[in-house]
Amino acid sequence: MSRLVVTLTMGLLCGMSMAQGPIASHAPTVPATVGGAAPTTVVVARVNGVALTQADLDQQETAIFPYFRMHGGRIPPGAEPEIRSMAMQRIVLDELLYQEARRRNLKLPEARFQKGLRELRESFSSPKAYEEAVTKKYGSDSAFEQRMRRTLLARELWEAEVTRKSVVTPAEVRAYYENNKARFVRPEAISIQSISVMFPQGATDKQKEDARKRAEELLLRARATKNYEEFGVLAEQVSEDPWRVMMGDHNWVHRGEVDSQFNVIFSMKPAETTGVVESKEGFHILRVNDRQPQRQMTFTEMRDRLAKELGTKRRQERAEKFEQSLRKNAKIEM
Repeated sequence: MSRLVVTLTMGLLCGMSMAQGPIASHAPTVPATVGGAAPTTVVVARVNGVALTQADLDQQETAIFPYFRMHGGRIPPGAEPEIRSMAMQRIVLDELLYQEARRRNLKLPEARFQKGLRELRESFSSPKAYEEAVTKKYGSDSAFEQRMRRTLLARELWEAEVTRKSVVTPAEVRAYYENNKARFVRPEAISIQSISVMFPQGATDKQKEDARKRAEELLLRARATKNYEEFGVLAEQVSEDPWRVMMGDHNWVHRGEVDSQFNVIFSMKPAETTGVVESKEGFHILRVNDRQPQRQMTFTEMRDRLAKELGTKRRQERAEKFEQSLRKNAKIEM
């Protein structure tokens, strides 16, 4: 709770979005002035008769585009239409959330507000630094606290309708695993190193012939190496592919990921070296270092990843559904 409150309210002071995580495009944010400038009263939209101003839109644009200040306080022209559209959608959603929270007569627990305010104050280097930030953005403590209450009230509604309704239980995670076991089969994998002699795109027969001769010379040296380190040192010295800077190490490659001409590696034993293998880019020598057979991943291995995956999907679906319900009966004028 404490980290969340500080994140949200710091966003109000620093022009950051309070939206966090994978559903940032749906989570509620609250507009603030930008860089201490006086808010403009130009109306850019109305939600059930409530005016949303250019200041609201400006703040959202800076939150969506984090490199705003690096570009001289401007959004690059090419990105402006998309960012403006996203910002407009967000400020409308913010207002819809706040209005719905008021309609439901939701109450923000005073203890929660006071705790959040205290933690926010303590996150500044000094009381003076806090007061300066509040005054620069809002003019007074009371104006800032009013905006903070609005922020937290909107978050209360969001948590009730999206966050808490998106919880995935351990039983649901287990059921998903059992019903989709085929998804969690780790394919056969081989750990390899490579030494390559490349030829240019559209190479002539002569260029390819020269490259093959060079590769065949290197094959003798490659097969003379006795271990991973010796092959890797040779790769660093003579190979022409991108993996040479990593001792030729490709780490693990899975069956189905490699071009068919390289499938020979799946019939080899660790410490064996291929002959010269041709591809459309050059000639290659591969050393097999280790192998992993195909294996069914256990529920224990997959549990945390699945819980996160299912939770993210459910939150996104719930967020979209809830936002649609808010917009359905609202009068929104752009």
